Amino acid sequence: MNFRVLGKGHASVVVAGVAKGNHVVAVKSRRTDGKRGSLVGEGLTMVEASRVGVAPKPLYYDDDLIVMEAIAGPSLGDMIAIHGVREWIIVEALRAARALDTIGVLHLELSRPWRNILYTGPHEGSKAMIVDYESSGRGCGNVTNLVGGLAKLRELRTLASLEKLRLRVREYKERCTRDLYEDIEEMVVNIIKNPHQHQR
Repeated sequence: MNFRVLGKGHASVVVAGVAKGNHVVAVKSRRTDGKRGSLVGEGLTMVEASRVGVAPKPLYYDDDLIVMEAIAGPSLGDMIAIHGVREWIIVEALRAARALDTIGVLHLELSRPWRNILYTGPHEGSKAMIVDYESSGRGCGNVTNLVGGLAKLRELRTLASLEKLRLRVREYKERCTRDLYEDIEEMVVNIIKNPHQHQR
């Protein structure tokens, strides 16, 4: 039997599979040589995240397996490689991060978001989904971590030097309010639309 490996980490391996009715699924399997004792906690976190529409829905989970909906589209890194830094790509990612913040699920890996954010397709209108909840906690900080990760892109490096944005990000991490998020999104979009205006 052939399996397509979708991802491999220190504690688990993710492969593509087929469920009843010929539905393609992703199957995360705990590595026996890893230090992780169970996938149940990750499964429960994914249930929460899927309820706000930003994670694959887990169809089954136990200590050793998570069977979930498959996200077929490209990663954030792939999308930028295909289209460049486009407003709709970045805004989708930011809004997915905001959705997690509203329910207090902290992903912990969004400062390196290139493989943890997948899209439902390669075209405009595709939805951003956040995957791999192996490292997760509670709190508000997904948007701030993602902005920090995006600032590593050459096209968005001015994010790190914009004082007003730094203040909003700091305040957002403490208060996690919608109005502060909207300010952050607006500032990021403005940099994408007017990159030369913000260059020193």
